[in-house]
Amino acid sequence: LAENAATTMGRLASVNANFVAPELGRFLTGWCEGMSKISNPIERRDAFQGFVAALRANPQSLQQAGGGDISGVMTSILFAIVSWHIPQDDMSGNLLNGAYGFQPFPSEFGELLASLRQLVLDLKTSAGNSWSQIESTMPVNVKRLMKEVYLI
Repeated sequence: LAENAATTMGRLASVNANFVAPELGRFLTGWCEGMSKISNPIERRDAFQGFVAALRANPQSLQQAGGGDISGVMTSILFAIVSWHIPQDDMSGNLLNGAYGFQPFPSEFGELLASLRQLVLDLKTSAGNSWSQIESTMPVNVKRLMKEVYLI
């Protein structure tokens, strides 16, 4: 259900981000959770494209979403983004701290990758001093992924 809702919200936001954006703070973390579970690459792309559009239309939703816990909200977004790189057949926790096994971002979605890179950079900038706290909680392989793929 969460996956279907995330895809539907993404498609709605892709057509009209302002339809979704005003209430984004109420369901942002749930949307992230749903996006991280979508297995179909087209549905996943649609969900993420709409998510980025809605977040751009209402950046204040970051403050509204976690009841002031901006680092928790950003962690939810980053986890959803990292989910693009987790092989479907490997859901073990070993991937985060063990041997580096993240898969590349799908090459057919290069435009989305560019949008996500910009989103991650914008999140880092808006977090200010809180970013070091967020980064300190990242597993070593996630830090490496963020550096190598998302250029932060």
